Amino acid sequence: VAGTKHSLKMIKLLKVTKMFKLFRISQLFQHIREMSMWLEETMHIHISDGFTKLLRLGVGALILGHWIGCFNFLLVRLHDFPEDSWVVYAGLEDATPHTQWTWSFFKALAQMIMIGFETPPFTNASCDTLSHWCGIEHWVTLFCLYVGAVFYSLLISSISSIIQKANLASGDFEENLLQIDDYMRSKKLPAAMREKVKEYFHIEHADGKLFDEEKILGLVTPPLRKEIMGFNARGVINKVPFLSSITNKPFAKELATVIEPVVAFADELLIRAKTTGHEMYFIHNGVVEIFVPGANSAYLAIGDGCYFGEVSLLLGVKRTASARTKTQCMLYRVKRSKLLSCLKDFPESMRQMEKVAKSRQKRLAYYMDPEDNELLPQDEIDAEDAKTELFGADADEVAFVKEEAFERTNKYRKTGRHTRSEPRRQSFLGTTGSAQLSAMQQLDVRKSIDITSQSIS
Repeated sequence: VAGTKHSLKMIKLLKVTKMFKLFRISQLFQHIREMSMWLEETMHIHISDGFTKLLRLGVGALILGHWIGCFNFLLVRLHDFPEDSWVVYAGLEDATPHTQWTWSFFKALAQMIMIGFETPPFTNASCDTLSHWCGIEHWVTLFCLYVGAVFYSLLISSISSIIQKANLASGDFEENLLQIDDYMRSKKLPAAMREKVKEYFHIEHADGKLFDEEKILGLVTPPLRKEIMGFNARGVINKVPFLSSITNKPFAKELATVIEPVVAFADELLIRAKTTGHEMYFIHNGVVEIFVPGANSAYLAIGDGCYFGEVSLLLGVKRTASARTKTQCMLYRVKRSKLLSCLKDFPESMRQMEKVAKSRQKRLAYYMDPEDNELLPQDEIDAEDAKTELFGADADEVAFVKEEAFERTNKYRKTGRHTRSEPRRQSFLGTTGSAQLSAMQQLDVRKSIDITSQSIS
């Protein structure tokens, strides 16, 4: 009979192996991770890593409580429900499985936070005699209390770590902004200049976070770094027709690793005529006016998707014109050495850029002196600018709408309201304004005439 009881206990003990099915909970965390990625990609709802860690910690606490509760009840059952056990005291030996599990789970959770010595049913040691079962229950209770204490300390330390590391980049942003403000005040810079610097800082870091991007990218492998930089530059690459064309895709991927974003306010001089060129620019958003020496007004205006400054870099000449921002602009800059290094591996892309550069040089020379310069029909219209969406639109109208969008974005940013980092495209794209000038009209205008409006070309 004793052997039969022992065999039955062993069979019951083997059922404990079913608890290991709970290790499948890792699949649940995998699904949660996939769901958070889906929410961020499609709904633009960011779930912080701190929240995910707290969720995993909470689920882990529930699993641990389940195991401890089942273990406590199993011990009592393996000893045939002793009279002085907590199960008998609570009258749970004949209760339904759901009721037994509920109170076992409650007992485990109470032990983990070291409470419940007087609550019915007794969640800790319930016996008051020195019986064999009493010793077992006291040791099990002590073990569960220590497990709960360790888990409680892990919980507190994890929460403290999550709070400390939350918005670390935002903290760096605020700290650097305070340092910049203190510096400007110590140098007694004018209030208007201080506001301009702080506005630039907010525009450059539109999401209110400051990162050491060079250090971060240095931590990953070169192929992954190239992939990240290509993704970061996807906006300007897709907007510039030359870079988004199928034939120049490989060159665009390589160029994405060397271009750097630049924020420019309105009326900033980016390029000065008759100087040595060291960089060129791609326009992601904004309007830039091109001036020639001695002219009273702009030669032409270019906008989103255009690029400029390459004539000096590719043809080895001085700057042939000056460039000034008409609106606040988001540009991408590439240094001469890096540009030429990229073009060495893509001769076809270099031939295309040189062809456009020579055409622009001829068109500008004809504009400056039509009597001594001849202009071929294929050079009358800029081949690359004509492919952009703003080509032919009224420059003043475009500038007005973009400035309104920038001001609205900056206003929302200062008030703390969430906005898109890029102004929404308005309905004027690709349309012509009442003051539009055609390509040939621009070429016939002499520098002595005051141009009141230019078309984006």
